[in-house]
Amino acid sequence: MIENQSIIGADLRPDTHNPFARMLRYVARVVMTLAIGVVLGVFYCAWHLAFFLLCMFRPVVNVLMLGGVIMLPISFAAFVKPEAANGMPFWVFLLMAVGFIGFALGYSKFIDRITPPGETDPFERYRRRDWK
Repeated sequence: MIENQSIIGADLRPDTHNPFARMLRYVARVVMTLAIGVVLGVFYCAWHLAFFLLCMFRPVVNVLMLGGVIMLPISFAAFVKPEAANGMPFWVFLLMAVGFIGFALGYSKFIDRITPPGETDPFERYRRRDWK
């Protein structure tokens, strides 16, 4: 036969425990729960605010895509007629085009990655419908 052993020692009686210690343990749990709740609340508020602000600037950053497309013919013009570029080599314009397009795409992917659960882009109406 297996005997269940009590968590409380056999030599201690339950009525000898200090009720103040039990109350202090519960007060400490409440304080810790409140502290963790406040920290998580601040974290989620900052997360949603950052997501909202970054989504607000997404249409503006997407204009860099247009700038990158415009830099490609400018690069070609600088390659054909170098004096038109005021001493800048043509590859600088190519790097700017790659940088503009890369930054715009990376910004959109970053925002999509940090989206809080259950949230959608509040500024979706300002984007083109065919850009998904």
